[in-house]
Amino acid sequence: MSEVKDPEQSTLDPELKSILDVAQPDPQDLLFCATCGHVITSNAERIMVNGSHDHDLTNPHGFSFHLGCFAQALGCDISGHGEAADSWFMGYMWRLATCANCQNHLGWYFSGVAPGSQDYFYGLILNALTSQPSSDD
Repeated sequence: MSEVKDPEQSTLDPELKSILDVAQPDPQDLLFCATCGHVITSNAERIMVNGSHDHDLTNPHGFSFHLGCFAQALGCDISGHGEAADSWFMGYMWRLATCANCQNHLGWYFSGVAPGSQDYFYGLILNALTSQPSSDD
């Protein structure tokens, strides 16, 4: 499998590609899937939710995750029906967020259901992201 060396070599979602073309973000600002090197988001998309960008959370099965919150992550695919049960963020339903290229689980997409809540955000597993695009070994 050929690894992605930079965003220009990747087959990107057209919306993500147009944003990258227009915004021309600093490549050092981009965050990539740690598995395949696909562009996922950027540091500019970092947001605070419940007073912090970073969250250490444990699901009901005992699995712990270190999440970062992002306003947008166009390199993700979203799947499943919104679930309010076991949501880590009160007033938000969650769906799975995976890499649009390799389908590796990257975190969750949270959509607000409470009046006045932010419409949505991504809670991404920080060790599933990297600031360096993959290179061929």
